[in-house]
Amino acid sequence: MPDYPRPVVVPTLVNRRTADARARTEWTNLGFWRGVRRYGEAARELARRVGEAAKLTEGDVVLDCACGYGDSIRLWIEQFGVQHVFAVEPDPTITAHIAERVKLWGLTDRVTVLTMRAEAVVLAQHAPGITAVVCVDAAYHFDTRSSWLATLSRQLPVDTRIALADLSIARLRYSRLVAAIARRTGIPEVNLWALDEIEPQMSEAGFTVDRLLRCGSEVLGGFARYVMLAPWRFLSQPQRGGWRAMTTAVGILAARRGERLEYVLIAAHKARGRISASTRPLA
Repeated sequence: MPDYPRPVVVPTLVNRRTADARARTEWTNLGFWRGVRRYGEAARELARRVGEAAKLTEGDVVLDCACGYGDSIRLWIEQFGVQHVFAVEPDPTITAHIAERVKLWGLTDRVTVLTMRAEAVVLAQHAPGITAVVCVDAAYHFDTRSSWLATLSRQLPVDTRIALADLSIARLRYSRLVAAIARRTGIPEVNLWALDEIEPQMSEAGFTVDRLLRCGSEVLGGFARYVMLAPWRFLSQPQRGGWRAMTTAVGILAARRGERLEYVLIAAHKARGRISASTRPLA
C-alpha cells in the first residue's frame, strides 16, 4: 500500500461523462454546494473560492499542493491567468495522467508536475519563484499539517499568499466518534485542529490569517446530501470508490451532529517574523 492517501472515489463515479476528453473533468474534492446540484460544478466552485482566497492573478507562480487529477491546474491558468503552476501529487500513476491532460489542454509550457508529497517539496530545488500556495481539500491528510506549514513558511518570501480549504472541529474537546471517523478516512488525529486553534497554529508556523470562513454546511453537508440522495449509485460501485464515498457521507452526518465537525476556507500570508494570534471573531 502507498504511504499517501488515495482519493475517496474514482473521478468517473462523480464527474459527468463526456466523449470530449478536453472537456472532461476529474474533480475529487468535497465541493461547495451553495446554488449548485451537480458534483462537477460544486467541486469547481470550491477550488474557485480557494483561488479567490489566495488572490490569484496574472503573473503569479502557484504551488498547488495535492492537486488531485489536475482540474485545479487548468482553473488557475484559464480563470485566474496565473503564469505558471507547480502541481504536486504523490501518486506516480496520477501524475502521469495529469501530464497527459496538461498536454491535451495545451498548457505544457505553463505547468510543472511534481511526483512527491507536498511535505517534501524544497522550493528552491523543485518550485522556484512561488508567489502563492493553494491546497484544495487535502491538507488534513498531510503528515502533519502543522509541520508542512512550518516547513513551507521557512522557505517562502514575506507576504506570499496561501489559501486552504480544510477540515476543522468545532471545539478543542471532540468526541471519540470524530476521532474514529478521522482514523477510518486516513486523517491523522493531530490534524483535527479546533476553530480557535487555527489562527494560533498558523501564527506559530509563520503566517498571518487574513480571513477565515466557516462553510461546513455548504461543503460537508452538501456532499453528504449529494451522496445520500442516490445511495444505490454509490453502493453499486465499490470498485470505483462508491462504498468509501458512502462511508464518508455517513461519517460526515454523524460527526456534524452538534456541529462537532466543521469546514473552513483560510486565506493567509507569510508574516514578517513571529506574530501573535488575532482575536478577530470567525466569519
